[in-house]
Amino acid sequence: MSRWRTAILTCLLLALPAGAQSLEGITAAQAAYDRGMELQSRDASAAREQFVQAASGFRQAIDAGAVNGGLLFNLGNAQLQAGQTGEAIGSYLRAQRLMPGDAGLQANLAHARSLVKDRFDRGGGLLLEDVAGWWHLLGVRSRFTLAAVLWVAAWGAAAWLLLTRSRTPDRLRRLTRSAAWIAGSLAAVLMATVGIDTFAPQWRPLGVTIADGVVVRKGNGDGFAPAFAEPLSQGVEFRVLEERPGWIQIRLPDGKTGWIKDLQASTA
Repeated sequence: MSRWRTAILTCLLLALPAGAQSLEGITAAQAAYDRGMELQSRDASAAREQFVQAASGFRQAIDAGAVNGGLLFNLGNAQLQAGQTGEAIGSYLRAQRLMPGDAGLQANLAHARSLVKDRFDRGGGLLLEDVAGWWHLLGVRSRFTLAAVLWVAAWGAAAWLLLTRSRTPDRLRRLTRSAAWIAGSLAAVLMATVGIDTFAPQWRPLGVTIADGVVVRKGNGDGFAPAFAEPLSQGVEFRVLEERPGWIQIRLPDGKTGWIKDLQASTA
C-alpha cells in the first residue's frame, strides 16, 4: 500500500467509531500478508495460512465500515494468494468501481481471471461489461465533471451564435454549431455512463462463484434438475437476475441462466 493511500485510509478509519481498532487490524493484516510473501518460496502451507489471516483482517475492517478501493484491492490480493480465486475476483470488481483505471488492479484482476477453469463465449450475457470497459478508465466523478463542462460549453456556444447571428461569418457559425453539437452529444453519453454505473448494480448486480462444484439448477431448490451437465468452478462471473431466500438466479456470459445457492457466490 503506498504512503498516500495509507495516510488517507488512516484519516478515514480514525473518523469511524472503532477507527483505531480497524487501523490496528489492517496493520496486522498487512503484516500477515508480508509474512506470507516471505514464506511463499520455502513453505507454501505456512504462507497460505498467513494469507488467509491477512484476508480475514482486511475483511473485518471492511465490515466495520472502512470501505475504499485500496483496502478492497489488498483484500483481493490476500484472497488470491490464499487460493480463493472467486472471492478475489469479487473483491477486485468492487475495488474497480472505486478506483477505475488503476493499472495494478486491472493486471491482478486479469491474472485472477486467467486462473478460472471454466471459460464461456460471450453471447450477450454480459454485453454491458464488454461495452463499458472503455468508460471505466475515468471515475464516476471525473465523468460527471467533464459532462458538466461539455454541457455548459455546448449551451454557451449556442447562446453565442444566437447573440451574434448577424455579425458572425458563415464558416465560423458552422464550425461553432458543429462543436456545440459534439460537446452536447459527448456530455449526454458521459452522463448516460454515470447513470448506468449508479443504477445498474442495483438493477442487475454482478456476481462471481466462490466455490468449486457449483450446481446450476433449473429452479430455486435442490429438487430441481441441474441446468447444465457440469457444475461451475469458482471464479465464474455472472449477472444476478433475481434473488429468493437462499438462492439467486444468474445469467452467465454466454447468456444461459439458472439458479445457484447464494452461499456459493459473492455479489458486487
